[in-house]
Amino acid sequence: MRATRSAALRCFEPILGKRPWRASLGFGSFLTFEFGKRVKFGGFWHGTRHLWICMSSWRLDGPDGLLATSDSPRKLIGRVVPRLAAHPLTAVEIKPRARCTTFEFGRRFFLKVMPFSEEEETGTDPAEYWLFFMPRHMVLTIRPRCGISIDRSDRPRKKL
Repeated sequence: MRATRSAALRCFEPILGKRPWRASLGFGSFLTFEFGKRVKFGGFWHGTRHLWICMSSWRLDGPDGLLATSDSPRKLIGRVVPRLAAHPLTAVEIKPRARCTTFEFGRRFFLKVMPFSEEEETGTDPAEYWLFFMPRHMVLTIRPRCGISIDRSDRPRKKL
């Protein structure tokens, strides 16, 4: 179901000011941030609120500038990203027209996320470039051209 920017931002309110208990590098340059109670799902431990950065270009800046990008060596990303778990999520800025979302950690680190390619933006079924899983099987997603949606995570999403 399509959602407004303000509805999307409200989804993050329960975790603003809270630190993720895990911030990690996954497959390729995918990133995950786990918040809330630990729950086992599909053989993996996740938080009741789980931010998954995927199918995107991202850039992480700190107080002194650029720390890493989605194109950085995995070894560097794997060293830098887990450090974000020491800092609370302090703000989320969603700019749908600019196709950009910025996640702020500790008012010092800024993770800027965008679709990774023009193909993703113009394809017939663009992939989500980030997903935020929430309790009661709900998921907030951002997809190029499709905008913001809040749907059930336990049901297949509708094609365009």
